Amino acid sequence: GIFFLFLIYYLVFKTVFDLSSPLVDFLDGFFSDFLSQGLSFLLSRSGLPDFLVQFFGSAVIGGVGTVLTFVPTVFLMFLFITLLETSGYLPRVAFLMDRFTHRIGLHGHSVIPLILGFGCSVPAILALRVLPDPKDRLIVMAMIPFMPCSARLIVFSFFASLFFKNPVLIVFSLYMLGIFVAFLTGLILQKTLYKKELSHFVMDLPPYRLPSAKTLFRIVWLHLKSFLYRAGTIIFAISVMIWLLLNLPLGEEKLENTYAARVGKAISYIFAPLGLDDWRIGTSLIPAFLAREAIISTLGVIVEEEKEEKVEDFDWKSKAQEQGKNFVEALKKGLISLITPYPTVLSDEDDEEKQTIKERIRGLFQPPQALSFLVFILVYMSCMATLATIWK
Repeated sequence: GIFFLFLIYYLVFKTVFDLSSPLVDFLDGFFSDFLSQGLSFLLSRSGLPDFLVQFFGSAVIGGVGTVLTFVPTVFLMFLFITLLETSGYLPRVAFLMDRFTHRIGLHGHSVIPLILGFGCSVPAILALRVLPDPKDRLIVMAMIPFMPCSARLIVFSFFASLFFKNPVLIVFSLYMLGIFVAFLTGLILQKTLYKKELSHFVMDLPPYRLPSAKTLFRIVWLHLKSFLYRAGTIIFAISVMIWLLLNLPLGEEKLENTYAARVGKAISYIFAPLGLDDWRIGTSLIPAFLAREAIISTLGVIVEEEKEEKVEDFDWKSKAQEQGKNFVEALKKGLISLITPYPTVLSDEDDEEKQTIKERIRGLFQPPQALSFLVFILVYMSCMATLATIWK
């Protein structure tokens, strides 16, 4: 029934994103704090120019890290989708939800990717393979980017707590707005570009079965390999390009004079009607194309006008031990999160570094500007990985 349907959806959503989130954070730190700094240290001692040291240490390793940080989420998502499909439950989900999605011209299958979109748009778009009709895939693909993901939540909660007296109401309103825009987009596309007569939903319900682990993991591996080969190459290339924008011309110490800042100043006129004509705000949206949460750290760097420091010393043994502890802590955190009744990925941890950044950013916005900025982040395509996945 409907109750067990939403219960299973909730458990899948919670397990996928709660279990993968600590591993994603670990991989991010492993590549940025260990591999990137370690390689930079080795290359700097070899006598390479500083620019090439930073390029290989930050751009190349950072680009690979950007791709691989999606692996835990994508793997777990495909694992559960494949399990539900091969067990015979997924066709029943489509049947149960069809009477609701039928009103906007979609079949019941479309609910699965939309719910996954609350965690991350990349696995949500990859899950579109459950939709048999190509037009339905295109419609839902256009809807998914408006579903507020966990990366947006970090930015929403940060700005809401910084500029508004009732941050919970602001974040909730943004979520409702995103859902409304998503379904409005689906309705408009169904009535215009992808207009069609909605056929009756007829399908055979297969018997319940327990798939073998070998078959399950073979299917998951095929989908994961496809993601790494196809979308991963685009994500890596754009990661390197954005790094170059943030670090050219050669020898430039101030972020204000980089190519990225020039782009930010050029597009500031576009955001002027939104009250966001400060070039620093436009510049922060460039690295946000890699990760939306990068908006916060980028604004902090811009305000302080500091660039990445050179790695003078690197203790491989202590750093490796630290990464080992971080990995164990990530596994522990992920497993503990499974026994909590609510998704811990939706909680905002206000660490010391973020508190420092808050003080730097507070002077950039007034509350109306902050709200305008959050609405803009909600509705514009600001995720390179999502765009690359859609393209492929």
